[in-house]
Amino acid sequence: MIKGKLEYVPRDLCFHSAFNTRKTRDAKQIKRLAERISKFGFEETRALWVRPVDGRYEVFAGGMRLEAANLADVSPDIPVIPHKDCSDDEVAFLAEYDNENDEYHTPVSPVDIWAEYARLKSLGWTQQRIADAKNVTKGTVSKRITFNSVSDKVKGFVSQCLLSEFHLEEICSCFAAKHLSPWFTTQQVWEELAQKAVNDRAKNGNKSREAVKKDVENWRLFITYAEQVFDSLPEGQTLYDLSSEPPAPYTYRPREQFIKLLADRSVRSLPKVKVAEKEVRDFIANELASYSKYIELKSTHAAKEAERLQQEAELRERFLFGDARSLVTTVESPVSLILTDPSWGHNYQSNRRWASAPPPQMAGDTPKEALKLLGEVLTLLLTKLAADAHILVFAGWQQEPQVRALLENLGLEVKGSLIWAKEEHTAGDVKGSFAPSHERIIHAVKGTPAVSPRIRDVIEESRTRETSHPAEKPLKLLEKLITSTTEEGEMVVDPFAGCASTLVAAYRKKRQFWGCEIEEDYWEEGQQRLLEVLKRV
Repeated sequence: MIKGKLEYVPRDLCFHSAFNTRKTRDAKQIKRLAERISKFGFEETRALWVRPVDGRYEVFAGGMRLEAANLADVSPDIPVIPHKDCSDDEVAFLAEYDNENDEYHTPVSPVDIWAEYARLKSLGWTQQRIADAKNVTKGTVSKRITFNSVSDKVKGFVSQCLLSEFHLEEICSCFAAKHLSPWFTTQQVWEELAQKAVNDRAKNGNKSREAVKKDVENWRLFITYAEQVFDSLPEGQTLYDLSSEPPAPYTYRPREQFIKLLADRSVRSLPKVKVAEKEVRDFIANELASYSKYIELKSTHAAKEAERLQQEAELRERFLFGDARSLVTTVESPVSLILTDPSWGHNYQSNRRWASAPPPQMAGDTPKEALKLLGEVLTLLLTKLAADAHILVFAGWQQEPQVRALLENLGLEVKGSLIWAKEEHTAGDVKGSFAPSHERIIHAVKGTPAVSPRIRDVIEESRTRETSHPAEKPLKLLEKLITSTTEEGEMVVDPFAGCASTLVAAYRKKRQFWGCEIEEDYWEEGQQRLLEVLKRV
């Protein structure tokens, strides 16, 4: 290397050296320096250090002065000190020396330093060669090359002096294995730790290296634990879908599910990692236990028979035989809907609602006695009703005024009456009246229950003949009423259930149900009907 004497060369022949570490230059400083050059000229003591290259001049020290001279535009020539026959290593060393020993020194951004080290490495320079040129240790070179790989967001924190290399040295010692990437990557780890350090500094006015080290230790603890859990879980586990018959085998991937839980919940602590681990392990254990139980139940005829008997027993608890007045006390609260069709006495004689040996005050199967019976049953059910509940009672036009009055006397609010249009008419007075083809459904409520979906109060449904009951109501009609007045899982009660049409409709719509019937033939038919529908649904 030969250091020449001061020369003046044309500015337009000067260009920035790739070996000048400073790549980020403050525009305000350049402007102030340009104003100084405009006023006093380019001082020879501030001559640029250059390396002659093919008739041009590579500026490796004084890049900001060159920018200022170009901005001031006062003279086509500027002072330089040529350094001839310089190697790249010597140029890199001199550039670093000038940046650190300039009496007007503005520190080079650490981000620029990292980028320069990384650039030299990409050119094939070894870390030792970079260390010699930059007059630093090989370890410093290694760390700064690593720092260069952090995100732009983290580099921004360092450029703003919110973080130092000492902070980054701790942060960049924390890594996330590649297979954890759906949860987060090493880059995300660094960025989040850096963001936490900046946030803590803004809150507390400082963030010591020891405090950052403690954050890193906490993160390394739960990341390491997550890696251990991942390695301990099987890659695939055969489980069985019990919703099909026979159960269909499928492959469950515990590792994938574990990482997915961590990612979905943005887990950043050891306790939450352990919660996700427990969920995955419990799921496998429960599924295997359920399948084992299924095999056990299916292995013997006795288990199958026990299942059938249990189902029938549960059914009998929800559809009882006997007088409603003595049975409604067994209804489970809360009841969301009472939907019933009392016998009004003048349409048919076979559907009596009381025992064959009634108390003396019951004169017979008449509308008056039917109304009295309805009142007694509803009175007993009042305490079972939910805070917001519906009552729907089928009645002919003759009974509507009395039923409305009865409901109001019980403290219920009558909202109106619906019309069931049957399409076919019944006989009635074939000479003296119009052909009856509808029934009324009196609607009352306790509280303020909703009707949703809100359907028309005239419902057209054809009569059906699925049972032997003379007053059978079509299932589609009952399902519409149940769907509009209850939610899935709520209780529907019919104290005069006949052949269980209301109960079948409730079951098909996934509602709880309870009913009773005093006529044994109808009760037995209804029981069989429920057993059949339970098998089909």
